[in-house]
Amino acid sequence: MFCVQCGSEEKLYGHLCRKCLLSKELIMPPDRIVVEVCRTCGRVMDGSVWKNALPEDIAVKLLGAGTRKLGQVRSVRWSVPYLPPEKGEHRVMCTAVLTIEDDEISQEREVLIRIRPGCCTSCSRQSGDYYEAVIQLRIEGIAAKDALVELAEENVIVQRMAEEHSSSDEKAFITKQSLVKGGIDYYVGSLAMARAIAGKIRALTGASVLESPSLVGQKDGVDMYRNSILVKLPALREGDVVAYDKKVHVVEESDSKVTVLKNVSNGQIVRVRSDDPRMKPVSKFRDIREAVVVTHDKTTVQVLDPDSMAAVTLQKPPYLKRIGEHVQVVRYDGQLHAV
Repeated sequence: MFCVQCGSEEKLYGHLCRKCLLSKELIMPPDRIVVEVCRTCGRVMDGSVWKNALPEDIAVKLLGAGTRKLGQVRSVRWSVPYLPPEKGEHRVMCTAVLTIEDDEISQEREVLIRIRPGCCTSCSRQSGDYYEAVIQLRIEGIAAKDALVELAEENVIVQRMAEEHSSSDEKAFITKQSLVKGGIDYYVGSLAMARAIAGKIRALTGASVLESPSLVGQKDGVDMYRNSILVKLPALREGDVVAYDKKVHVVEESDSKVTVLKNVSNGQIVRVRSDDPRMKPVSKFRDIREAVVVTHDKTTVQVLDPDSMAAVTLQKPPYLKRIGEHVQVVRYDGQLHAV
């Protein structure tokens, strides 16, 4: 067998040798392709859906869909180099790998790729103050100015979950947040995400969750609602110090129903109702002070009073196995207590 064009007896592809085959137009890529990139968040339009993807990945898909295969070519696999996301037209040298029978042959083609700026659905909604739910994160007795400090851990949860959900839910964004008396309001684009956030905080903190919808209008004859999700955190947090029956205790756990306390004198654990009137707050865990340790033995620890700097001997909590240079202390009923 020989090549019908040049007479070569090399391996044939159909009736042509490799050289003669490659001299022909085997593929016809589109004259130009358009990749739409969101000017705000960088998402890229893939068909009719905005995705977190690279512009060059979408360009590969568009080239694959728009390329005509001729002759012996069974399939074409494109690769596109880095595309700058800025608006404009770029002449890019792209590589096509052609599968012909059992061989792969590479060819380079210059392709005109246009980057067109747009605005994805998510950014459009966010810029229009769109939201489906308001998460009302609350804890008793805090001022608006202190909310971010008091609720720092919960705020991290909200922000992290919004970021995690954004890859699968185009409405997973926080339109705005407001510091209010008692906590923080989050205006959330996705009701599903708002519920997931509330559930996560409840699982971690024992918060109570109450959801209530409100009618905001109609669209195409269908009632439209926004939901308020009240996430009420326990007034006491792990590490807070309280007086229970006039004895100092550290909060081990707390939710809306039960609080677990540890007696600083004997280490005894007691479970009480969270609304038990015999329980009085002494210090939030963030406000507990440190005192310099002078000396200590098995049952006592001598410290410098952080206010007067006088040496004071305190009962050593039995659960403190090691004493360092400092020990945490609170003042209750005029006396200092190591916690």
